[in-house]
Amino acid sequence: MSEEEFLKQQYLTLREEIRAGKARTFIILVLATLLVPVAGFAASQFKGEFATASMPFIILVLMLAFITEQNGVIRAGRYLKEHVEPKIDGLVTWEKWLESSHKLRTVDRSFFLSFLLVFLLFYAIGAGEAVTAIAAVWPKDQFWYAAAGYGIGGLWLVVVLLRHWHSCTTTE
Repeated sequence: MSEEEFLKQQYLTLREEIRAGKARTFIILVLATLLVPVAGFAASQFKGEFATASMPFIILVLMLAFITEQNGVIRAGRYLKEHVEPKIDGLVTWEKWLESSHKLRTVDRSFFLSFLLVFLLFYAIGAGEAVTAIAAVWPKDQFWYAAAGYGIGGLWLVVVLLRHWHSCTTTE
């Protein structure tokens, strides 16, 4: 296989990976915005204290899946920009064009930030509901352990988000 053919196949494969990653991100978005509220409502309506207590963890897993997918898409784009596109002479390539103006990535950053804010809101509501549900079944002096655990989970989530913000919003 010639170097030109290899670069072409690599480019097509990575673009397909980006397309698939975007599709998986959309599925996670739908799951998070539909499934989480419905499951949380059902758990609270049917007095499922432990199901309610598990909702913040489900939200954390969905959030991590979202960050993983977003990071994978950006990582593929970064590879294209740094290793494939420089070997294409005389053309303005996709990733190079996207990074040519800060405005071109505004939608990506806005989407990522909006989704994260919705996740954090879901997490805060879910953690509040979980602590309330646990307080109803645990002794009064012990449900604070659960509240501390959800607080640590929320703090960890914020740290992960801050740490991955740049790698999930730019190929620079």
